[in-house]
Amino acid sequence: MMCPHCGSSSTQKRNLGRKMGGSIGAIAGGMAGITGGAESAALGAAVGSVIPGVGTIAGGIIGFLVGMGSGAALGAIAGGSLDNDVFDEYICHACSLTFNAEEN
Repeated sequence: MMCPHCGSSSTQKRNLGRKMGGSIGAIAGGMAGITGGAESAALGAAVGSVIPGVGTIAGGIIGFLVGMGSGAALGAIAGGSLDNDVFDEYICHACSLTFNAEEN
């Protein structure tokens, strides 16, 4: 990809929407996993009743991690569509211009 301003080939795809969407999705999914973690904690307590407390903590952590992972994946997918429509896709490292492919 060549920069339309300076002609440099030192350009890079930014993936800004995907990165922001993944981060926001991970936070939202993690929080949903914590609030929904009560069910996971109860299940973990039942499974881990041999060592009291450990199963509850493990269940809550697993609920958080599952929520965070699925939220990050869905956020990255949603953010990826913004990369093409809202945000400039590429950045030129020579002149710092941000641009889309169709501008070239």
